[in-house]
Amino acid sequence: MTARKPRVLVVEDEEAIAQGLVLNLERKDYDVSLATDGAQALKMTAEEDFDLILLDVRLPEVDGFEVCRQLRERSDFTPILMLTARSQPDDIVYGLKVGADDYVIKPFDLAELLARIEVRLRRQSWKTSGEESSEGDHPTLPTRVEFGEFWVDFSTFQALTREGIVELSRKEIAVMRVFLSRANQVITRRELLTQVWELPNHPNTRVVDNVIVALRKSFEENSWRPKHIHSVRGVGYRFTP
Repeated sequence: MTARKPRVLVVEDEEAIAQGLVLNLERKDYDVSLATDGAQALKMTAEEDFDLILLDVRLPEVDGFEVCRQLRERSDFTPILMLTARSQPDDIVYGLKVGADDYVIKPFDLAELLARIEVRLRRQSWKTSGEESSEGDHPTLPTRVEFGEFWVDFSTFQALTREGIVELSRKEIAVMRVFLSRANQVITRRELLTQVWELPNHPNTRVVDNVIVALRKSFEENSWRPKHIHSVRGVGYRFTP
């Protein structure tokens, strides 16, 4: 019996980039569909199931942020890899906040992008369970963990934050799982890349730092003098409950 090909939806309005992505993904033996605007992407995802969505931020009709937000709002947890020409940290943080799993900044390196797609497609267990699962998971960690005036619930992805009860992104939940299971220990950026992103050899640790920025906005009154998420200069972070 022939194994089903992974289904990838490319959402990109620039024709040259879109056709290049489709061609290279098909060469990797993926079943690829193309949407050229956000409204079309929302319609296609409502009618079909995909294993991964490659989503451009700047789209006609409905932008990528809104596509991502609406998908998560209707409980569509298909992994989303965002393509963005924007390098502002707030834009990247916002993309992760509305539910994106990862991002790549244009112009991107094709080999890196394909590697990230392959990583995303390998991690399918959460799709049916609604939870991240990897060798970095700690099954002895309680479903709900309290620290200071806050709490995180790993079964619902919800957390009590400075803004009230909100739903954290999957990357935020995964990082908090590592932090809470290794409280008061120094955790390197490389460890987080390995356990959360499965990218141990990736040269850019900025993806980690951007999630930390989002978590500090949720749990720290003063990010320059944090009570919980401390920076260890040149190494990584230490979490204090």
